[in-house]
Amino acid sequence: MCLILVVLRAVRSQDALSAKLIEQAGFDFGFMSGFAVAAVKGYPDTGLLSYAEMLEQGRAICEVTTIPMIGYGNSMNVKRTVKGYAQAGFAGILIEDQVWPKRCGHT
Repeated sequence: MCLILVVLRAVRSQDALSAKLIEQAGFDFGFMSGFAVAAVKGYPDTGLLSYAEMLEQGRAICEVTTIPMIGYGNSMNVKRTVKGYAQAGFAGILIEDQVWPKRCGHT
């Protein structure tokens, strides 16, 4: 058996400007962080942002960069999020499996 290890470098993005900077810095891909998007809008990461707000931010991120971008969603809206993010130009998606309400440590 042969094991091949590939290390990819990525940084999280909260908006179109950060996505462009990530690309210019030479990272392999980027990912849109729910925490980062909430923070840049002045909210805690407690699920206050709507799907539409996240999709709009994701579309803006994907429009300005050519590197693959990954978005995030949760188990409650997988089908809708995957379809919307694919149409927005994302290369992949991270699915959170947190219970509701969110209990992450950075709120």
